Amino acid sequence: MNRPGSFLVALSMVAIAASVAVLAFTLGGLDAGTAAAAGCALLLALVIGHLGAQLAADRAATDRRLDALTRASGDLARDLGDIAERMDRIEVLAEEKAREASEPLGEEIRELGVLVKQFAETLQVHEAAIIAAGSPQMETYAQPVMTAPPPPPPVQAPVAQPAVAQAAPPPPPVQVLQRQAGALRRGAEARMSSPDLPEALAGIGRADAITILDEAISSKRYELFLQPIVTLPQRKVRFYQASVRLRTADGRVLLPEDYRALAEDAGLMPGLDTEVLGRCVQIVRRLTARNRDVGLVCDLSGSSLTDAAFATDLIASLEASRAIAGSLMLGFSQQTLRDMSSLDADTLRALSDKGFRFAMDGVRDLRIEPRDVAEKGIRLIKVPAPLMIARAADTGASIHVADLAGLFARYGMDLVVEDVESESVVVDLLDYEVKFAQGALFSPPRPVRAEVMAAAEPAGLQPAPAAAAAPRQRTEPRVDPRSPAAAPAAPQTLGAAVLAQGAVTREPRRPGSSGLRALIRDRS
Repeated sequence: MNRPGSFLVALSMVAIAASVAVLAFTLGGLDAGTAAAAGCALLLALVIGHLGAQLAADRAATDRRLDALTRASGDLARDLGDIAERMDRIEVLAEEKAREASEPLGEEIRELGVLVKQFAETLQVHEAAIIAAGSPQMETYAQPVMTAPPPPPPVQAPVAQPAVAQAAPPPPPVQVLQRQAGALRRGAEARMSSPDLPEALAGIGRADAITILDEAISSKRYELFLQPIVTLPQRKVRFYQASVRLRTADGRVLLPEDYRALAEDAGLMPGLDTEVLGRCVQIVRRLTARNRDVGLVCDLSGSSLTDAAFATDLIASLEASRAIAGSLMLGFSQQTLRDMSSLDADTLRALSDKGFRFAMDGVRDLRIEPRDVAEKGIRLIKVPAPLMIARAADTGASIHVADLAGLFARYGMDLVVEDVESESVVVDLLDYEVKFAQGALFSPPRPVRAEVMAAAEPAGLQPAPAAAAAPRQRTEPRVDPRSPAAAPAAPQTLGAAVLAQGAVTREPRRPGSSGLRALIRDRS
């Protein structure tokens, strides 16, 4: 009620109470005090009655407003429900349209992959035929040049020279293929005669060294060693580093630095990495059964990652081992990660999506971009101790080595300093806030016990069910370099042969588009 109305009501109540008091005094015969009390009582009753009526009116108005608000909120909820249904219909419709638009493109890509594969296989057959037919021709045409008599005097040169030049040359495609085959043979011979062999293989030829490595890997004469990676300063084991040592037929032990480069050039590492990774998986399962806080770092070769069959089996096998994804790290060298192609990065990304993480070792300089390395799934970076304590100008780092651990930690990576051999180095590492270290100071590499290796013997990279129907073939067949069959194999490494061979081995990788993807991977 507005203020003037309230004032009039109050004035009316007072007038009524005063009139009743006067009437009671004059007509009722009551004394003045009693009449005044009666007037006040009547005034109080009027005030209480008016207040109750006013509160009831306010309550009724509030109830009406709440009812109106409830109806409005109900209408709003219904409108929001209608909007949500419309949005769902729009999303479903957009997905259907996108699927309809992408299906023809996928069919075309699959058809293109089949056509490229068929073309590569056909080209391989023709190339082999041309090389087989071209080799005798090359010798035939080379013979007159080698046995030709000395050139005639200069006066008769214009007459004799055209006769030699007009000898029927081989067709241009054969010339090109012959030149390529010759270059490949000369490159293979140069590699086979390269004297820079490790000290453990000194005194023998490169071909004999490759044969020794091939025979050791085929006979499974290798030992798995584990070296702990400890925390600082507690020196509690957090990881184990797995390394493989080969044993030759005459009992010599070859360290990884002795055979890895040679085995990579000869294409032997995929077979060795397949066996070692299978054993590492079994060892991780044995370790995690006792302590889930301990992990294992298993080094893989860059040449193995680029092998189509190995990459296919790697993804398929680790798919079935997701339970140990948090305890198994795959290690790659710094150079491998720098030279990695986009398709090899896709392989790492596929493993990273399954929960597996990676380590970077073989660090030769500290020119490391943390963001790029972290995007590839690297969670452990192993830096040699001599590189950590060297001068800043010699490390190639853009910041001081004392800040490396903190920089890597901001991107979710841990720094491990390896080759630690003295307590003074540990003191420096603690000043640099390094949390992990590895080296002979804590423990040298120790061989895995025989019973553990025996338990891991059946393990290996198990292909997926779709790929297990056919036995896995090597991307390039292993040939004894000293055998006569090794010589004509060089021309078969020309582009088309490699493409067709890679397409066949890479086919189980992904249904539909596997042929095209295999060709692209092996070509890159």
